[in-house]
Amino acid sequence: MSVASSIALPELAAAREPRRRLGIAILVGVMVVATVFGQLVSLFFPEGDGGHYTYASIEPTRTFFRTWLILGAVNLAIALPAFALATWLLVPARGWIAATIGACLTWFGGALYAVGVGGIATLYYFGADPAALDATAGTRLLDHLDDSFFAVWGPAIGGAALSGIGQVVLAVALWRAATVPRWVPILSATIVLTFVLPTSGIVGFFVELPLAISGLGVAWYLWQRYLGSNDLAAQPAQA
Repeated sequence: MSVASSIALPELAAAREPRRRLGIAILVGVMVVATVFGQLVSLFFPEGDGGHYTYASIEPTRTFFRTWLILGAVNLAIALPAFALATWLLVPARGWIAATIGACLTWFGGALYAVGVGGIATLYYFGADPAALDATAGTRLLDHLDDSFFAVWGPAIGGAALSGIGQVVLAVALWRAATVPRWVPILSATIVLTFVLPTSGIVGFFVELPLAISGLGVAWYLWQRYLGSNDLAAQPAQA
């Protein structure tokens, strides 16, 4: 290596540092906003009529239904990749294989989840449009959609399951890396509860609260590692 090259490398690293710090700050900000909004999505997610999306329950609030579900889909498309990337950055060595697998599953599953939710929002919005279908035809269509649950909700459910598995694998990676306190991956693994418990309304808010806390924890320790005054990269976090 020439003398000029040896001098250029530190200068190049110094030039990249502000951009790296800005990127981490943006990532942390996105995670915090997406986590908070995700809790609001759960709290105000349309529950339909006894768990069924009927014409009578969708038509009066069809604009809110579509808008809220699309916003929820956008939040999924942003939050899940951000969380996966942040976890990846917190697993520098031990556990990196699990982090890579978990991140890929979360990214792919999150994309499928978001597309599925967005499609459902549009389908029900136009199915309950009185300008296109009268009440009888709209009711028949939405009843058919309700009877075809897995055909309609299949992509969203498949994406949710895939991203959920990915988040569990990411939790394992964080546990093995020991770069954050143990409570962070433990709370992150509570994603499995969303497979069997309601995720909408006040019950859903509290079901997903541990996962939200873990997301904020990941954001905090990512900030501390790359932007804080203490260098956490050199040593594992204490439980």
